[in-house]
Amino acid sequence: LISTNIIKFLLLSEDMKNVMYSRFIFIVSLILVCASASAQELSSRSLLFRGRVASSYPYIKYTGIYYAYSPEYKEGIVKYNHKLYKGVYLNYNAHKDEMCVDNGQGMQKIALNKKFFEYCVFDNMKFVYLSGIEKMDDRYYQVLFECEDAVLYKKIYKHYEARDVNKEFLERVSYYLYKDGEYTQIRNAHHLLKIYPEHKKMRYKEQGSVDGDLVVILDKIYNGEGGR
Repeated sequence: LISTNIIKFLLLSEDMKNVMYSRFIFIVSLILVCASASAQELSSRSLLFRGRVASSYPYIKYTGIYYAYSPEYKEGIVKYNHKLYKGVYLNYNAHKDEMCVDNGQGMQKIALNKKFFEYCVFDNMKFVYLSGIEKMDDRYYQVLFECEDAVLYKKIYKHYEARDVNKEFLERVSYYLYKDGEYTQIRNAHHLLKIYPEHKKMRYKEQGSVDGDLVVILDKIYNGEGGR
């Protein structure tokens, strides 16, 4: 069969040979380009998993969780070393202040390098890393509200305390408002409204949580939403 095809090829005119040869070169080039792009993507993506192994607690008994909200890793995006990665599984260890990634292949989780981290979004939550700000710790912060004129950050810290033979992870949170080039710690909704004296008598829909109340107030101030 191969010999027959070779004979047929040799009997073709020079023009037809050139056409077939051009098609062959095009197909081979296309395959090589696709393979190269795929290899580059894999190589670039592997940078996410070259960091330090994320903290774990296999030898202590504890209750509660050291992650911010859930032990489950969620699919999201991360801007890392000037490149946006999609389809990455992320979670935030609020005890060790580690933004962790999971490659989904049963290997150890990796803590991202804070020097290269820009932001990430997963499970409808956005996190950034802030450093060098007076009266604020260098660590990851959740972005609760964001607009051109103001940003509300939430610091989540999980610490553990001894409870008999077990240790319990407990949560501490604090809030910071960035406005007019300054960061101000916010205690609660009443304190937030003091920063906006023109809105100090605002009525808003209470959300049953400090997070929710702060966000709905800022939504109403900047977007005209959340009032009643």
